Amino acid sequence: MTSDTFEMWSATHLITIGVIAVLSVLLILYGTRLQQDDRVFLGRRFGLLMLVFFIYEYTWRFCAFGFEVCVEQEMLPLHFCAFMSLICIIALWWQKSWACSLVYFGVLSASIQAIFTPVLKEDFPSVAFINFFVSHSLLLMAALLQIGVLKWRARRRDPLMALLLMDAYVLAIHPVNLWLGSNYGYTTEGPAGTILAQLGPAPWYYLWLQPALVILFYFMYLFVRRKS
Repeated sequence: MTSDTFEMWSATHLITIGVIAVLSVLLILYGTRLQQDDRVFLGRRFGLLMLVFFIYEYTWRFCAFGFEVCVEQEMLPLHFCAFMSLICIIALWWQKSWACSLVYFGVLSASIQAIFTPVLKEDFPSVAFINFFVSHSLLLMAALLQIGVLKWRARRRDPLMALLLMDAYVLAIHPVNLWLGSNYGYTTEGPAGTILAQLGPAPWYYLWLQPALVILFYFMYLFVRRKS
């Protein structure tokens, strides 16, 4: 493998996954040792970190490539994971129920797939590689922090609410894709090597996903449901 070409499941990719896993465990272990007020403060600091990195990442893109190239290369903050970064900030700072639901179900069902099947061209140590994995690892850590440290627990309606919010994103972003000729949210073409690419033409594969996601989300709900 050349130094500037990313390969899925290469040594670099596997090492990166391992580093993310270790850092996630350390964050949860650290958080669970804190008192309740300190846990809330940790969540807010982590949300602030995500906001700072979000601003940095897209400022770097616009400065390095220019707005026109960002539009052409689909580097605007319109991907689902960019949307989820903002939702994580809301969840960690204000712990809004709808945001927390979307973080848990959305990140751990969809955003986390980007860590294992990244759509990425450049390998380590490129800035694009580092930004990609940092942003997606922050999403994963935010979801784990929410349930492991802040002890968020889901209501019975939360899985369905999260699914409807994710569907709303798809419905909202598809007209944008038709306008820009882009593929945010993969509503015009499924990314190679992912589940979506195996489910037929876009965007109709989102319809076939609905029953499976309902089952998956209610299965995930069992691990975080509120006890009566």
